Amino acid sequence: METNARLVDEFSQGIQALKNSDYSKGVFYFRVAQNKHKQSKTATAKCMAYLGLCEVLGGVEGKITNIEKAHRLNPVDTNILRVLAYAYFSLGERKQGLSTIIKGLKIEPDNSELFLFLEHVGYRQKNIIASLERSNKINQFFGRLFRKKSKKSIDVLSILPVAA
Repeated sequence: METNARLVDEFSQGIQALKNSDYSKGVFYFRVAQNKHKQSKTATAKCMAYLGLCEVLGGVEGKITNIEKAHRLNPVDTNILRVLAYAYFSLGERKQGLSTIIKGLKIEPDNSELFLFLEHVGYRQKNIIASLERSNKINQFFGRLFRKKSKKSIDVLSILPVAA
């Protein structure tokens, strides 16, 4: 029981370091949490994903592989897919980031965090009336009419979890 409490504490400290842009401290806390909880594939994958995100945001070259490994360990975790998409966007790989978010939405179609992320990165759906240009007033009207309203705009890092 004490190990799980320590894991949650270290994972939370890693999340806080990530939110504060202290990536080296985040790497430390996520490594400690990952090493202490090796028996749980789910917790290991989540720690590995955030460790990889800290490495990507901290400028360590080629470390997106940790997030990809985490996704292979737990391919149905949409939280890991969101971290992977965020890493792709951070590296300027918009197309891969969008396809990763869409993959997550195929797994969990009602995931509001993924929809918010998609909205945050400015993803647009196809024109309502395909034969008209996007700038056409009719398309703009129907686009506003059928657009899903979000209650608030979010920062992607603000929806990170607080516990493993």
